[in-house]
Amino acid sequence: MIGLSSLGPKSADAGATGQTRARRPAGTGARWAGAVARSAVGLVSLVAAYELLRLVGVLPSASAPGVPSIGSALASGLADGTLAGPLGDTAQAWALGLALATAIGLPLGVVTGLSRWADSVTGVAVEFLRPVPAVALIPVGIVVFGLQIGLQVFLVAFATVWPVLIGCRHGVRTVDPLLIDSARALGQSRARVLYRVIVPASVPAFATGLRTAAGIGVVVAVAVEIVSGSPGLGYHLNSAQQSGRVTDAFAAVLLAGLFGVAVDLAARAAENRLAGWQRHTTEGRR
Repeated sequence: MIGLSSLGPKSADAGATGQTRARRPAGTGARWAGAVARSAVGLVSLVAAYELLRLVGVLPSASAPGVPSIGSALASGLADGTLAGPLGDTAQAWALGLALATAIGLPLGVVTGLSRWADSVTGVAVEFLRPVPAVALIPVGIVVFGLQIGLQVFLVAFATVWPVLIGCRHGVRTVDPLLIDSARALGQSRARVLYRVIVPASVPAFATGLRTAAGIGVVVAVAVEIVSGSPGLGYHLNSAQQSGRVTDAFAAVLLAGLFGVAVDLAARAAENRLAGWQRHTTEGRR
């Protein structure tokens, strides 16, 4: 049997290149298109189930308008601004709250992941605050921030900081010690080991935590608006329901759901960009 070394460097390189091409996974565009297609199938199935429940009488037609009516109300609400404005308020509160949670949770997760002393010091506070529902802090938030966007930002950040912190901490804690020892054996400083080894290796866990936090943030933002009456889709939904505009209320629900789907797709894309190398490596082993 003839080895790669007997074929010369060019042949060996060609063989390695051929193996790499054979193992290369599908492109990012194909995966993105597949995720969009699966989401579309899920939405169509949900619409069909809703219309079926109306048809058999489980959902009364008087209080559950048809999908065409809801779609028309959604389109007109986006066109005249009655839904576009609340959507912008909700999206702004969600984005600012998630950014604040990341700014707090990322460095704190790194510190508690690296230092068991820091983890033990902050552990009691984290475990005390983490189970508290964000909506339970609405009265306190109203006193401090009023019915302004600061209320939503504070509560979204409070609810989403925990997945970011725990994901980052877990990622740092589970870095292969062999990688760290190898870097130190090569004479790398602690700062370079952190920057070149620990942070890149913990990115997949952080990306998963950030994706989880993004979905939680949408739920909390809308729920806070419903309960507190602060501006956004939740307030618009509650106002439409109380004034008897059932179709407009359903349109707000639909828009909130579509916003959640868009956030999930964007979070999937970000996770793939930040941590796709881990999946590619795993696929290459199969």
